[in-house]
Amino acid sequence: MGYNISYIQQLTEYIKRRVTEHQEGPVNYEFKKKFFMDLVLSICKRANKMITDQHRLFRDANDPKIYVEKKREEYYRIFQKYCHGATSAAIFCEIICQKLKEPIEQSVYKKTARDLTDEIMKNCESLNGNRSNLEKHILKTLAEEEDFNKYMNYIHNPRDHFKSFIRDEVSRYITDKFSVSVLPKMKENIELMQQKIMKAAHESTEHVQVNSGDVDLWLKSFTQKLSDELILSEKDLSGVKHDDVDDFNLLEDVTRHKFPAIMTDISSNFSKKTFPVKLDYKFRPDELLIDHFCQCC
Repeated sequence: MGYNISYIQQLTEYIKRRVTEHQEGPVNYEFKKKFFMDLVLSICKRANKMITDQHRLFRDANDPKIYVEKKREEYYRIFQKYCHGATSAAIFCEIICQKLKEPIEQSVYKKTARDLTDEIMKNCESLNGNRSNLEKHILKTLAEEEDFNKYMNYIHNPRDHFKSFIRDEVSRYITDKFSVSVLPKMKENIELMQQKIMKAAHESTEHVQVNSGDVDLWLKSFTQKLSDELILSEKDLSGVKHDDVDDFNLLEDVTRHKFPAIMTDISSNFSKKTFPVKLDYKFRPDELLIDHFCQCC
């Protein structure tokens, strides 16, 4: 799902068409077949990681088997609560907590990545200046390594070399500073998110009580108050059965009790390996820095 080998053929045809269009213009040279092959390989090599990451994200979001596996524990906990005679408010809150877990995780990871990017640009010697400073450090590294192949790659494929250098620098920084910088940022952002969720639940309860509203109004208010923090809408929770939920103080109390466990679960899964994997590709610190430094490559 998401990727088909035929896409490579489509990409090849597109490149061939663009090369042909270029040659039909006012040019005094002709591309050899070897050039076309090298061009296709170069483009595919550049796009390989992006395509792989996007395919993984698409598969995780759309493959029914993966989806059901991810939801197994959530559904089992809800089933247990029904069997134990839990109140409608408790079950409703359990469902909300589980549905919010992934958006919360993405928001926390994204905020941590932005904070980390700012820190790297301040503290990493090679990345704390402009493009000229970065290039100076690249040349210095090339001279120290005395690797002729890398130097030729830098000459012929400067953008690729810049990207590779930035990724290496960011990876090294995250590895070296994970315990003293990355992890504390993650925990701080988790605590801030928890406070915002608790505040949203409390204000939504007050809003419903003042306006003599129902659980739909509570849900609408709750999602709106978190809209700046989470990729979430009322529709995301529309499938939750909540007709008989009418004790909003209990709902708020259960929310306050449940969310710390969700936050602890997110925090416990945070590691050097999961940080780049779970984070959306375009929000990764290395990609943000590549966009910053390589716009003119």
